[in-house]
Amino acid sequence: MKVLVVGAGAVGQVYGRHAAVGGADVTFFVRDKYRDEVSRGFDMYPLNHRGTTVRFDGFSVVTRADEVAAAKFDQVYVAVSSPALRGPWLAELIAATGDATILALQPGQDDLDTFVAAGAARERIVSGVITLISYHAPLPGETRFAKPGMAYWFPPLAPCPISGAPERVQAVLDVLRAGRLPIRRVADVPSFSVFPTAVMMPYLTALEAAGWSFHDFARRTIALGGRGAREALDVAGARVGKKPPLPLRLATRPRIMRMGLWVIARVVPLPLEVYLKAHFTKVGDQTRMFMAGYIERGRDAKLDVDALEQLVAALPLLEDAA
Repeated sequence: MKVLVVGAGAVGQVYGRHAAVGGADVTFFVRDKYRDEVSRGFDMYPLNHRGTTVRFDGFSVVTRADEVAAAKFDQVYVAVSSPALRGPWLAELIAATGDATILALQPGQDDLDTFVAAGAARERIVSGVITLISYHAPLPGETRFAKPGMAYWFPPLAPCPISGAPERVQAVLDVLRAGRLPIRRVADVPSFSVFPTAVMMPYLTALEAAGWSFHDFARRTIALGGRGAREALDVAGARVGKKPPLPLRLATRPRIMRMGLWVIARVVPLPLEVYLKAHFTKVGDQTRMFMAGYIERGRDAKLDVDALEQLVAALPLLEDAA
């Protein structure tokens, strides 16, 4: 099995490594300026096995569509953010990969349409949701790692859900399960993920507006985040014609969110506040894209988006956040 991993960041490295453990011949597709860096390989720290360090190398690296076309891949794992899909490179890559299965790991409902618009037949696409936590270690203040690398953790009872054409889903499951990456089949990932994403994005925006401080978030912006999450749920529900699940409706209540955050911060084996700031500042354009989408669709449907608009107005400019 020949697997092309698009992007060699926090997610791409993990999926690439576990595909390789599962017996796949792995190649990374990156921008040319990263070719030498990626070719040197990666030090990785699987936090589900504390104290373990693994070396991931022995893969190939390509940077051009003609190199991709010459290799004839079976599966393509697209591990870049939703905004990064925009641009001519995606159509060139899709054309170069023939009939290879595309595992799309982006969280947005519109992302599937982006792949199709770039030339991918819908039946080629397996939709997935990233459930792991992965980051460039060490985070500020961390001292447990001997040298820089990629630390990652699979939350218990939260395997990556995927959906699509049965035979293509099964082929992806075979590779990644053999590589011991937690993954499972669900009926429809876009419908499965639409409501959790609608809750997460307003709360992330509220946390960023509070300077990524849990203390300030709980005191100043959590209530606005909860209202924004309720509005986003309404927008998502109107779009898919379904009522949001009760647990997610409850998660829009600040008191429930405070309790959940307290528990999560004590279960996750990493400094969560520092991680959220580091990771979601890096992909701040994706958060803003989602929030703008909720506001636009909410206005079109004549739904209340006042809290969503207030949250976006409270965000710093991306240049200032960086």
